[in-house]
Amino acid sequence: MDIADGAENGDVTLEKDGVKVFLEKEANKLLSEATIDFSDERGFIISGMQQTPCCG
Repeated sequence: MDIADGAENGDVTLEKDGVKVFLEKEANKLLSEATIDFSDERGFIISGMQQTPCCG
């Protein structure tokens, strides 16, 4: 995740309370139910993210 001036070709743009977030289409699917926050001490904090089954 990075801070950007604008969307790149094919990105999805979301806006809430004047803050814009630019996501690639695949990231948008994974983060559709997530909450994204920012902390000066910890950076971006993502909670409630949709997870796909995996093994490992």
